[in-house]
Amino acid sequence: MTITRTSGHDGRLAWVRYDNAARGNCFDTATLHDLVDALETAAADARCVLIRLELAGKHFCAGWDTSSFAALADASRETVAADLRASDEALQRIRRLPVPVVAAVRGRIIGFGVGLLSAVHLPVAAAGARLSLPEAQYGFAPAGVGHTIARSVPRPQAYHLLTGAATATADQLLGWGLVVRVVADDDLDRAVDDLVDTLLAVPGATLRAVVEVVESSLATGTADQAYDISARTIVAGPATQGAPG
Repeated sequence: MTITRTSGHDGRLAWVRYDNAARGNCFDTATLHDLVDALETAAADARCVLIRLELAGKHFCAGWDTSSFAALADASRETVAADLRASDEALQRIRRLPVPVVAAVRGRIIGFGVGLLSAVHLPVAAAGARLSLPEAQYGFAPAGVGHTIARSVPRPQAYHLLTGAATATADQLLGWGLVVRVVADDDLDRAVDDLVDTLLAVPGATLRAVVEVVESSLATGTADQAYDISARTIVAGPATQGAPG
């Protein structure tokens, strides 16, 4: 597994590449935290206003590394629950980044991959992408991923997916709001390129402010912080600065 971080557009764009393609881009605790650390480091650069996350190979994410399951046999319920909470908190760190993350979603999105998908701010999916939740086949119920699905899709569809009885298509993911767009498989990289260019045309401070508005609104359920964030951009914005009087 390798993680590389590069930048472009005078530092405004950070490109983070996660390559565990030999194992379908699965994760364990260490690799998840390595990825989140890389994303946070990229976002900490004051020049950065956008992160492009690339998952190498044919699949977005094949879920949690099943080779770690054997260790669960001797773990207590409290230990397992703490580990599950820790992996969800790592995903929350992605959601709390001060800049948006754009990602191409192709191939399989399995198990934990659904959580990663939900943490990305602007995921663009290939038409051939498919989502599945095989946890029930291993004899356990999904935790954070189950919560994400239960909140994101209609109740009958949640049961259909979480029992492993169904696979979701890219068009379904779009309908449920889990991706922003679906394009032909061969057009995916170009579509992400276009989205990146569109976002980089927005003033950096404004793009960061939009993230603040969305995430504070979701976290609090109110517009209280959004008023102050918007006021800050209005007062500092070019339209106001250039207005007469």
